[in-house]
Amino acid sequence: MVLKRIFVAGMCLTGLIAALAVVTGTGGLVGAALETTPTLTPVPDPVMGALDLEAVAKIDLSTYPIIPEISEHARQIYQEGLVRGNDPHTFIKVGDCMTHTPNFLIPLGQGEYTLGEYEPLQQVIDYFGGSEQNPFSRESQASAGGFNAASVLDSMWANPEFCQAGESPLACESRIMRPSIALIMFGTNDVQYLTEEQFDFSLRSMIVATIRDGTLPIVSTFPERPEFPEKSLLFNQIVVQIAQDYDIPLINLWLALEPLPNNGIDAEETTAMSVPPDGGVCTFVGPNLEAGFTVRNLLTLQTLDAVLKAMSQ
Repeated sequence: MVLKRIFVAGMCLTGLIAALAVVTGTGGLVGAALETTPTLTPVPDPVMGALDLEAVAKIDLSTYPIIPEISEHARQIYQEGLVRGNDPHTFIKVGDCMTHTPNFLIPLGQGEYTLGEYEPLQQVIDYFGGSEQNPFSRESQASAGGFNAASVLDSMWANPEFCQAGESPLACESRIMRPSIALIMFGTNDVQYLTEEQFDFSLRSMIVATIRDGTLPIVSTFPERPEFPEKSLLFNQIVVQIAQDYDIPLINLWLALEPLPNNGIDAEETTAMSVPPDGGVCTFVGPNLEAGFTVRNLLTLQTLDAVLKAMSQ
């Protein structure tokens, strides 16, 4: 079943309902799985209301790298997943309509791309694209138009055609794919419908769930919603704080989009990023690199490359 993306009043239609749901309470690059389970410190449950707004407000987004360095803790999460039988050739996409779109990664899985000076990234495409369920072109059960950070944790929004009873969209996609990596970006809808505490708690709950599954979460800052500039900044600061607290990779998409026309945001639909005139969101040459979706696709490939290189060391 293909989820249709319909935009109404500045957000995806399903978000008018889904946003109300709030959780309260390579083989050569990577090599074989380790023979012994890496030692990971148990991850505690997040606590609603524990957000330190004063500390978060001090975060300067411009000081964080666009492409993350992969820490030893991130390596341990990934390696523990391999021991558990997670697929090193698989990642999952977790997000809202900026993720559930043909403009995010799908052309890479369909052979519709031009790498230009980034030709070395071909090995990343080959490594993940050769899996049984190509994660580039797969329609993820953990991404949908209108999702926010709370919706993806709520079984109410799981597709019963693919998901088991009581299973959240995130748990459903994780069970089906057994991924080694989860690409996570929320915030676009969250700034309109969630409080700071709800966003923080929900995103932390998502990170804890993936780490406990042995899946390495890679979080991303998100494009500013022009209607909510101050809240967009705060929510992006929360994303950075969470990445620091759990010592996981962070893609600073917000910073990468700053120099682009209209900050990489679609001029008519602010819940979407811009697309090149020729539609080549995976054509990484010339003026196409001035479009938001093109930049996000390139940064995602570069981050996956960084992970694979770190795991091969």
